[in-house]
Parts: sequence; C-alpha cells; structure tokens
Amino acid sequence: MPVKSRIAAGPTFAVVTSGISISPQREPLAARNVLATLAAAERLRTQARAGTAGQSLRGKNLALLLGPSPGADISALRRAAQDLGARVAEVRFTEPAKPAPGRDDVHALARMLGRMYDAVDCEALAPATARRIEQDAGVPVYHGLCLDEHPARVLADLMTLREHRSPPGASILFLGDPKAPRGSHFVSAARAAGFDVLVGGGQPASKDATFLVDARHSAHWKLLASALPLDEARRAENHRCVMQAVLLDTIVKASPFFDVRQTPPFQSPHTGM
Repeated sequence: MPVKSRIAAGPTFAVVTSGISISPQREPLAARNVLATLAAAERLRTQARAGTAGQSLRGKNLALLLGPSPGADISALRRAAQDLGARVAEVRFTEPAKPAPGRDDVHALARMLGRMYDAVDCEALAPATARRIEQDAGVPVYHGLCLDEHPARVLADLMTLREHRSPPGASILFLGDPKAPRGSHFVSAARAAGFDVLVGGGQPASKDATFLVDARHSAHWKLLASALPLDEARRAENHRCVMQAVLLDTIVKASPFFDVRQTPPFQSPHTGM
C-alpha cells in the first residue's frame, strides 16, 4: 500500500483521516445548529483575542490525507488544529488503479488511520474513497473542512457579517446561484441567523441592503458593506474559528455537525459529518 506519512510536533503538521464524514451537502442548515455553531466559534474568537483559548485538543492527533498532488491549501486547517494543541500529520496515499487480488488498500489504510489518529481530513480523495475510509476508520472524517465549498466557510462568512452588523435589521443582497450547494447553504444559514436575504441573480437589484455578497465567481466570494470589501484578515480569522468549533465538537464531544447519510448538515447531534 503506497502510503507515506510525516508526523510532527510544534509548528509542523501531519495528515489524518477518520471515520465520521463531514461533507458538504445540498440540504438546508438547521437553524438551531447554525446559531449554536456561530456562538461557539465567536467564543473561540473572543478567547483567542484575549489569549485565553487554551489547548482543548492537546493529546489529540489529526491526519490530513493527501493525494499525490495536493490541491487546496491546508495551512488554515493545520493552524486551526495546532492552535488548540492538536498534533497534525500529513499522510500521502495513492490508490492503485488495479488493486492486487485479495488486497484492499483503502480498507487497510482506514483501519491504520483509525488506530493512529483521532480524526482525518481527506480533501484530496474521491468521494467514494472518502466514504469507504469513513466506514472503516471509526473516527471522524472530514471531506475538505478547509475548502470553500464546505459549510464551514459559509458560517465563517456569516460571522464576518455579524461582526460588522448583527440582525435584526441587517439584510444581505446575494448575487449568484442560490441553488448551487454553497449558495444554498449560505442563503438558508443566513436566514436562520436572522438576516433578511434578497437574491439578485447576476446584477445588484437593491442599494438598500446592509451587505452585498458577490458569489458570481465561485473561486472567491466578495463580501461588501457600503460598497467596500470587508477585511480579508477577519474572514480568515473567522474561518479558523469555525473550523475549530467543528474540530472540538467532533473530536472532543463526539457529536458532529453533519450527517451525510441521514440528516442535513448541522442538524444531527449524534452522527457523523
């Protein structure tokens, strides 16, 4: 089985995969869990700014499962985990095109990861392979927690808007496709958080909205207030805090926000993401 790993302490990192799936979904986000997750992430942000965040994941090990050519920048997830005291390791895995008779490399990898790590992120793997690891590892498995398409990014953007101005009385003009997975997550979560949301399609339709969210270019959404972009450093900080809230909820409390098999994201307190 072609697996290479590097485990490090301190500022270095390693890749981990796990058995509970935390994956982007098309279903709407449950209001009670949107608010609870935002509240948890905002508490973490307050503690971090005050220097009192603590090391809630000390003694825990997170694996970042990478393919032969890693895609997304995983440094944000690495820092989010390490700031809470976790050890992070990279594990590179190439699934053979033609498995040898009698061998199941994915199953063997999943069992090994489940023994060595407390959670795994497998952003680089095909969804079918990630689901197999989820089934066999027996620990939380994240499907690209740091990706823009993951619901964690949606909540991070809402944190940034709430920090600028909170509901009630705050409105959002959304430009883009509200039926795309990320757009659907954002619109439903924003309404659950108390924002009035107007969908403007491709062009601005109202100058009265508090915020404009330009999602016409999927690679990077723009958040604007009074025609001025919101601070990118704040967006990155909030994204880190949301990822930390997810890590703490799944690893420490073992009650993931997403259940990709049975219920919508942020809805089940008992099953996997």
